[in-house]
Amino acid sequence: MLKLSTKQAPLFEKEGRGGDLKTLAFFGNDFCQISPNPSLLKRGIRSVQIKLIAVVLSLFFANPLFAKIATLDWTVAETLIALGEKPIAVGDKPSYRVWVNHPALPDETVDLGVRLQPNLEQLLALKQLGEMVFINTSFYAKTTTNLNRFGTVEIVDFYQAGNAWQNILTATRQVAKHIGKPKQAEQLINDFSQKIAEIQPLVQPYQTRPIALVQFADSRHLRIYGKNSPFGEVLNQLGLMNAWQTEVNFWGFENIEITHLAKLPKNSRLVVIKPYPANIETALKHNTLWQKLPLAKDPLILPAIWTFGGVPSAQRFAESLADGLLNGGEQW
Repeated sequence: MLKLSTKQAPLFEKEGRGGDLKTLAFFGNDFCQISPNPSLLKRGIRSVQIKLIAVVLSLFFANPLFAKIATLDWTVAETLIALGEKPIAVGDKPSYRVWVNHPALPDETVDLGVRLQPNLEQLLALKQLGEMVFINTSFYAKTTTNLNRFGTVEIVDFYQAGNAWQNILTATRQVAKHIGKPKQAEQLINDFSQKIAEIQPLVQPYQTRPIALVQFADSRHLRIYGKNSPFGEVLNQLGLMNAWQTEVNFWGFENIEITHLAKLPKNSRLVVIKPYPANIETALKHNTLWQKLPLAKDPLILPAIWTFGGVPSAQRFAESLADGLLNGGEQW
């Protein structure tokens, strides 16, 4: 996130007429005379900061079309990057690095802060570069009114009722259409299919053991991902069995208690996706039921992958799963 402190703002004090001390804020060719009044001074400093941020951003995002695209949604963000379009701004950039991580966000991409309450000052600074285009999902519909003050808002839904994978492919093509890169979308989808074809023979020895794909909320509660989910589709395309055959929500998972794991096929392989609470390993060691579960003996731990992602996350899951099955996963 680009932040400029008041010390960084180019403020100069100058003796005014009659001995009155006045502060002149110099910015490029603009001179703003600011009153010593604290509230007005603060407002003037904020104005200078916004202009400075805009100038810095213009250096990184010189292409007019390139500079316009922003999103609050991480699935849109990873899709944009995979299509070769660096987003100028993304919601909650630090958390993206924890939950998504790959593809990495450019360092110069602006952090819009809380995704459901984007930072208005950052948005105002971005607007100095010209008309903005925000590509969001319906999950952020409540922000549309505010965002319309700064540019156009396009809604693309990766997750909704219906076939999860087909929804993702449709949304990927819609994002590509909004940024004028339909060919890149087809290439992204084709690359995924080719990667699946490469991996499928490698994991063939593991096709007889059902996979229980989970993400821990705490030591007693977790999400388990079903067939109608992006990662469930990856399992299907790789010829692997999904241990969870029950219906799931349109996000592709079911919230369960750890006791439900005892109902899965006894030969199930537990695949755990990071991140999870820091104390999870210790808590599970002291959980009597967990210690008695057959699948607790050899859980496969995978790195953080965005379970609500698009094609890029699905491909990364396929690669990480294959690597884990063949070479072993990460440690708790």
